[in-house]
Amino acid sequence: MTTNWKAFLLENEADSLSEDIPKQGAMLSDLSDRGLILVHGEDAQTFLQNQLSNDIHRASESTHQASAWCNPKGRIIANFRIFKRGDRYYLSLSKDLVEQVLKKLHMYVMMSKVTLEDASDSVAHFGLSGENASELLANALDDKNVSLPNQTDQLLTHQSLSILRVPGTLPRYEIFSDASNADKGLNEAINLWNKLKSKATPVHGNAWQYLDILAGQPLITQASSEAWIPQMVNFIAIGGVDFKKGCYPGQEVVARLNYLGKTKRRMYHILIDTQNLPAINDALASDNDKQAGKILNAVINPDGKAEALAVVKISEANQPLLLANDNSASVSLLDLPYSVDDE
Repeated sequence: MTTNWKAFLLENEADSLSEDIPKQGAMLSDLSDRGLILVHGEDAQTFLQNQLSNDIHRASESTHQASAWCNPKGRIIANFRIFKRGDRYYLSLSKDLVEQVLKKLHMYVMMSKVTLEDASDSVAHFGLSGENASELLANALDDKNVSLPNQTDQLLTHQSLSILRVPGTLPRYEIFSDASNADKGLNEAINLWNKLKSKATPVHGNAWQYLDILAGQPLITQASSEAWIPQMVNFIAIGGVDFKKGCYPGQEVVARLNYLGKTKRRMYHILIDTQNLPAINDALASDNDKQAGKILNAVINPDGKAEALAVVKISEANQPLLLANDNSASVSLLDLPYSVDDE
């Protein structure tokens, strides 16, 4: 049988996944370009509670959460979408950070009874989005007793699959197979994918990142790791920090900025008048400041223009902005689907 999800895609779907982002209709997105860390053991909950920015006690088999792991200066090393299955925690993150994060997290294990594993290749991971995504998914599961999550951050455990309703301007679901029963989980995931692909356009992961950008959901990658404090990437607005949970690395910095200070930068949704994809950390310039902001995540949107999340100085956000390495590429601010405190 197929040994893992990536092998299944290479053997069966490599030529059918579109590089283009559909302008309309349901979309089925391969997310094997995302990484996954599995955390389990007697002390798993306590260990994660002591390391992450959100209250891990609120992650259950019906609720998932955004969270971040910060360095002592409050800068985000990696951000996660965390869900629970049984006594196991799954942390979805940028794949290029998995090795680095595992290595650093292991330094904090010490005498704790906790196991950290890279589950990126042993778990199937894909997404479904669209106006009728809920109906398509319910029909594909073919179980009249199933009640799909209808609110963001809700989770359904169905047989060997975990189905997460994630933030989006349209209904969006991320589907993961179970690592503890890899063969069964993989088979169920492949079966579900095959049922959905005739109803939704199969696409590569860049299309899902476009939906993340529309939803104002940042993804910290290796290039942006340890660059930004949670407030700078709107992590308070998206529910990724709990100020009552107690200590974690960088907690004093994050809390002090929240209660005693005010961030001078935050994340904006922008459109750039260029057909060239900006790189992470490419600078945005204003007449006043050649470093008015930096690109965090960017894609070429369905209209062929660059669309991005960028961390920008609040004082410069309403000034005319340009991509610093291309003076012809003007920047327009777009709406985010949530409010931020400084607005």
